[in-house]
Amino acid sequence: MDIITTVLLLAALVLGAGLIILAFLYVSLAGGTESRARQMFEEWQRSTLEREAGNRADILNREWVLGREKASRADAVKQSGAIIRGNVTQALVPYFPDFAWNPRDTRFIGTPIDLIIFSGLSEEKELDRIIFVEVKSGKTGALSESQKKVKRYLENGGLVTFSTIHTGTRTDTPL
Repeated sequence: MDIITTVLLLAALVLGAGLIILAFLYVSLAGGTESRARQMFEEWQRSTLEREAGNRADILNREWVLGREKASRADAVKQSGAIIRGNVTQALVPYFPDFAWNPRDTRFIGTPIDLIIFSGLSEEKELDRIIFVEVKSGKTGALSESQKKVKRYLENGGLVTFSTIHTGTRTDTPL
């Protein structure tokens, strides 16, 4: 072989080895680039999904809060109407036809007990008894804790007193 052929052969071998090295580097870089691109895409996708999910959750939460607020307001109006009707009924019950006592003997106090009846007082007879009355116009008719306490106290013979208040002095008379 002559020198030119040998040089060309060596050049071809070096060029071939270089091409093989370049191909290897290309494949490794392409794989690394593809892996990095996939990783970057997945990070972008995850952050976008999290942001979108957070935004959607905020919107749903605001809608829920507004809905609860409307429902709460409607419930408050409903309860307020029921309370007003109950208060009016409590004040007017002595004038209902089926009220068992004389309305002129009845005094509305409202809380903790609605009415006190001084039976016989208006007819200028002897006062024969004092009656504590709680009017219930709601569905349950359950007494409150303070009403239960008053009821138990009276049923257990609790002491009831009469007081007269004069300016600057007070006298208590046990009954």
